[in-house]
Amino acid sequence: MNDLVFDPLLPWPVLVAIAVILITGCVVLAVLTAGRRVQWVLRAVAVIVLAVAFSRPGVPVTAVTERSEAALDVFVVVDVTASMVAEDWDGDAPRLDGVEEDVAELVEQAPEARYSLITFAATSQTVLPLTTDDSAMRSALDVLRPEVTLYSSGSSITSARDHLVERLEKAAEDRPDSARIVFYLGDGEQTSGDEPAPLDGVADLIDGGAVWGYGTSDGGRMQETRGYWNDEETEYITDPSTDGPAVSTIDEGNLEDIAADMGVAYEHRTAGASVSYEFPDVDTIVQEKEETTRAVSEFTWMLFIPLVAWLAVEGVFVARRVRGLGLLSGTKRST
Repeated sequence: MNDLVFDPLLPWPVLVAIAVILITGCVVLAVLTAGRRVQWVLRAVAVIVLAVAFSRPGVPVTAVTERSEAALDVFVVVDVTASMVAEDWDGDAPRLDGVEEDVAELVEQAPEARYSLITFAATSQTVLPLTTDDSAMRSALDVLRPEVTLYSSGSSITSARDHLVERLEKAAEDRPDSARIVFYLGDGEQTSGDEPAPLDGVADLIDGGAVWGYGTSDGGRMQETRGYWNDEETEYITDPSTDGPAVSTIDEGNLEDIAADMGVAYEHRTAGASVSYEFPDVDTIVQEKEETTRAVSEFTWMLFIPLVAWLAVEGVFVARRVRGLGLLSGTKRST
């Protein structure tokens, strides 16, 4: 049962002080005026009721909402190493611009699915846990930023493997009947100096997905990254071997290997190409969520019923007094 709550129109000390003064006055007058004792007792009761009404009692509203969502969990894994801001997307835009555009279009194709965003560079992290809130996904994409160049020490294109497997296993445990899809988005450039480890273990946990590659064979220059770009003047990253601007190129061979490990298709993404993926047919899950909202159901109006009755009684008393005064005045004039 919901607890009773109050939202007084006046501060509690002021409301209590006024009520005590008025009630005390009514009680004193009831004692001193025996002929009008009933009226003053009724007035004292009316003050009590009015004070309670001014305290605005009510109960919090508990709302049960139903939300339909597909039995489909989509994990979007995005490379956020410095190479992903190489300027060879749609001319000279950063590759991450293409990632943002494609993921936004992907979400539109299955709006009732749950989406999660995972990023990786030297380490991986879940930026957005599984959610059906597509606006949250768009917001996460809007603030998607690459690793900071100053702290970059090389990374593996499969560094997200353990984290991804962990999230997939957790999703399978929570909703075993849901389909799980993984989209891997990156440029395939391995900068750790070692061969990329296989992305094993993922294929057994998913029901589909794709690997999308970004970048060109000619490559693009990369501005120094500080967790953002285009916010202020930055220098281009220099290649120590040439003292010229460093150039990042896509490695489609690595991306095709990742796709083979995952058991999904590889696609090289280019600006203007529409996103087309055939999601599996899944059931619709109706989720019920009970939550207490900030709204309060007040029953102050009920307290005004006896107050209206009291006003009617007061009206009768006043009418009698006026009539009595009229009769007394007429008697005096006749004498």
